[in-house]
Amino acid sequence: MGVRVNTNKSCPNSEMRTNPMLRIFDNCITITPKRGRIAGPLAKVRPAYCLSLMLLALQLLSIESSKADMNLKLYAYNKMDWSEFQCYNWLIYKESRWNPKARNGSHYGLGQMRSEWYRDLSPKKQIDAHIKYLRHRYLDACDALNHLETWGWH
Repeated sequence: MGVRVNTNKSCPNSEMRTNPMLRIFDNCITITPKRGRIAGPLAKVRPAYCLSLMLLALQLLSIESSKADMNLKLYAYNKMDWSEFQCYNWLIYKESRWNPKARNGSHYGLGQMRSEWYRDLSPKKQIDAHIKYLRHRYLDACDALNHLETWGWH
């Protein structure tokens, strides 16, 4: 292959620490084309090389968003037991696909609640408010999920 990958624990480039695009490279991974006889096609085709690095960066950004979803799921899981969390996870997935900015008409956020106050909350506060609502109205997330599957709303 025509690419050399170096990893350094000490990173002299301060831009790698502050630039949000490069935040994922904790170990200062640098990718450089090889030079000389064994350089391969990447040494000659710079635009294709840049395009492949851009695609790699976009994939890493999508990994970052999935990590954010996992952090929200972990936060919700810490508020309940495993069996209730399985119901809650499915309920939120059906409502908003774990997108805290989801909107459906006048319904907002993770739990698709009908309140502009709820829309403006942080994702963790949305989870807290939604769990409080579920426990007040249905006792737990499994009853709310059962109601959603039966009546189409909760």
